[in-house]
Amino acid sequence: MPKKTLAVMAAALATVAVAPALSAPAANAATSAEKAQARRTAVYVQGDSLTVGAGPYLQRTLRGDVKRVSVDAQVGRFTATGMHRLAQSGSARGSKVWVVALGTNDGPDPRALKRHVTRSLRLAGPRRDVIWLTVERPGGYGRVNRMLRQMDRGNDRLHVVDWAGYVHKHPSALAGDGVHATARGYQVRANMIAATALQLAQNG
Repeated sequence: MPKKTLAVMAAALATVAVAPALSAPAANAATSAEKAQARRTAVYVQGDSLTVGAGPYLQRTLRGDVKRVSVDAQVGRFTATGMHRLAQSGSARGSKVWVVALGTNDGPDPRALKRHVTRSLRLAGPRRDVIWLTVERPGGYGRVNRMLRQMDRGNDRLHVVDWAGYVHKHPSALAGDGVHATARGYQVRANMIAATALQLAQNG
């Protein structure tokens, strides 16, 4: 089984601990060379309404630490639409780290989402890292998340940020509909993404 770098694994394990403090980038004990590498690295984010909410926090959190953060998000966006936009995006082609925060508006079908994840890795090629997030909403999405975690364990270039796992432990991060986040929740979600994206950017 492919092994992720120790640095990325450490960032993933630390995510829940650092997210409430919104200090993920500062928590990285990066060398000067790693920081310089990150500042040459662009990040592309494709998402739905949760990214509409978290995107500004993510851009603010990573500002100055990476080359740029390009966010393409829309309320109600389906994964198929987002994947089409990713495939056509010049910003995506110019970015080393991709974040795909989709799936909330699709049905809980792990096989369908797996095809999208596989496509994202194929589009990314061997030199990019791809971040996906687990999905939190009512309706049996646990099997979707199990599939994502299983794929994460088997692919060096796939990095799953466990949003669902976080909100199960911290339900106050969710709004009353059980899908969207509170303002604080969006900050935490952004910080969770930033922790992994910055670590990957530093690794080059």
